[in-house]
Amino acid sequence: MQLIPTTRFDKKLFSFHGGYLYYPYNGIQHTFVARFKHSKSPFTKAKFIKELIANHTVESYFQALEQRKAPLEILRDKNEDWYYDILEAFGGHDLRKAA
Repeated sequence: MQLIPTTRFDKKLFSFHGGYLYYPYNGIQHTFVARFKHSKSPFTKAKFIKELIANHTVESYFQALEQRKAPLEILRDKNEDWYYDILEAFGGHDLRKAA
């Protein structure tokens, strides 16, 4: 059985250009991580990066992206409390009952 590396994200290695967040992966300096196109979204770049660093490894995140999962879906599936806490703070009501 081959072990999958568990590399932690390094905040200093992220880059952001034109609404797109990138991170070096598999020898590619600017690998797509996420897009931030809505300025009024409750999920800011800062909140997204903080959660990504706290609860994901580089390998697991990019493997999920390769499986065609959306960036926010990947974070939500790993930590639903984080996801719904942000929505609740933004909208003022608990959405977990509806989920």
